[in-house]
Amino acid sequence: MRLRRSARVLLFDAQDNIFLIRFTAELDGKPFIFWVTPGGEVELLEDDHTAASRELLEEVGLSLPLIGPVLENTGGTYTHLGETVRNYDVYFAAWCEHDAPKLSGVTADEIRLMTEARWWSLEELASSTERVFPEQLAGLARQVLAERKPA
Repeated sequence: MRLRRSARVLLFDAQDNIFLIRFTAELDGKPFIFWVTPGGEVELLEDDHTAASRELLEEVGLSLPLIGPVLENTGGTYTHLGETVRNYDVYFAAWCEHDAPKLSGVTADEIRLMTEARWWSLEELASSTERVFPEQLAGLARQVLAERKPA
């Protein structure tokens, strides 16, 4: 089993909504649908901050100042592109205009897996029955906003 270190971004707008990407993958021959923040694997010789910036640009077309890391989380064990991995996520925070993110992708796998993106209010996120990673994201986002929101 391989450790997969990921750098992710809690992307907020001025109303404290958070931007999430919907992935539709396959698990045991069935669709596995989940929502996550923009981000992805830290590449060889890349630091977390650089990876988070690169992923934000690749996935939503934004180059923004990042704050953090604001959170670190063990994401558990799962299958990623046919390989069993143990995930470790490092999160940064950033703010942008509501209409700024545009879902894109670089690799064929990203383009195939990233099926939707949208803003969520933290109340909507807290009450949703959708699968969201990390779990308890609404509470974690509230903590980040309370501690790190720019003036």
